[in-house]
Amino acid sequence: MKQRAPERGILAWLLENRARAGAVELPSLMEWKKLFDDETAGWDTQIDRAVIGGFLADRTAYALAAGYESALRRLVPSLPERAIVSLCVTEETGAHPASIRSTLRRDDGPAGGWALNGGKKFITMASEADLLLVAASTGTAPDGKNMLRMALVERKAPGVEIFPMTDLPFVPEISHGTAAFREVPVREVDLLGGDGYRDYIRPFRTIEDLHVSSAVTAYLFGVACRFGWPAGIRERIAALLVCGRALALDDPSSPAAHIAIGGLYAQTASALEAASGLWISVDEKTRTRWERDRALLGIAEKARKKRLETAWSKFS
Repeated sequence: MKQRAPERGILAWLLENRARAGAVELPSLMEWKKLFDDETAGWDTQIDRAVIGGFLADRTAYALAAGYESALRRLVPSLPERAIVSLCVTEETGAHPASIRSTLRRDDGPAGGWALNGGKKFITMASEADLLLVAASTGTAPDGKNMLRMALVERKAPGVEIFPMTDLPFVPEISHGTAAFREVPVREVDLLGGDGYRDYIRPFRTIEDLHVSSAVTAYLFGVACRFGWPAGIRERIAALLVCGRALALDDPSSPAAHIAIGGLYAQTASALEAASGLWISVDEKTRTRWERDRALLGIAEKARKKRLETAWSKFS
C-alpha cells in the first residue's frame, strides 16, 4: 500500500529526521535506489523526492541520482515510478537541436511503428538504466529546423548497445556511457507527444539544475546535522532548500524565475564558502568525497549565466 506523505511538509520532515541523514552506508547505487524508493513512497512532488534522496545519501553521487531521477519525472510525470530512466540527448557535436543526427523513421514492416538509429554519449546511469529517453530527428521542417521527438526505449531492447565511459573526474559511483541504436523498434505509444526540443530538452536544463542542486543542498544539510555545524549555517542551508523548492514548482521557461534562480545559486555559493572551514569536523571519507565531487555544482555554470542574461534582457 502506498504511503502518504506527511502533511507537515518537507522541511519539518528533514528536521525531524536529522539523525538519519547519511546514517546508512550505501556501497552501491542499487542499494541507494531501494532506500530512495522506500523513503519517497507517497511523496508526489518531485522536488520533495529529490530532497529526501539527497538528505539520506551518504555521498554526493547519490544526491545527484536523486535529483536526476526526480527531474525526469517532473519533466515526464508518466515515467514508471521505480524504474531508472536515463536521458539521451548529446551526440558527437553536442546537444543543440541541429547537432542531433539520431533518426526515427517509419517502419514499413508488418508491425508498423518506428525504427531508431544513431548514437548518444554522456548518458547518466547508462549501465543501470531500465529505460532510455532518446531524442531523435523525424526529418527537416519547411523552415529548415530539425524536427525532434522523444522516444522511450528499453535499455535491453534489440539493437541497443551501451558502452561505459571511464576516467570521469568526479562521482565515480554513477556510471556514464555512450549508446548505439541500430534499427531499434519503437512503438507509436512509446513516442512522447509534443516537440522534442521545446517541450523536453530545453525545459529539462532548468528542471535538472534545480532538482540536482536541491538534492545536493539537502545532502549538505544532512552533513551539517550529522556533524553539528553551527545553527546559523544550518539555517542558511534550510532557506536555500525552501527557495529551491518554490522555484522547482515554477514554470521552467519563466524569465522571472530564472532571475530568482540566479540569486539562489549566488546564495548557495556564499553558503558553501561560509561552510568551507567546517569540513575539518567531518570524517575523512566524507570530506574526501566532497572535495572530489563538489565540481559537479559548477558543470552548467556557463549555461546558467547565459540563461540569466537572457532572462534579464526580457525586462530591459
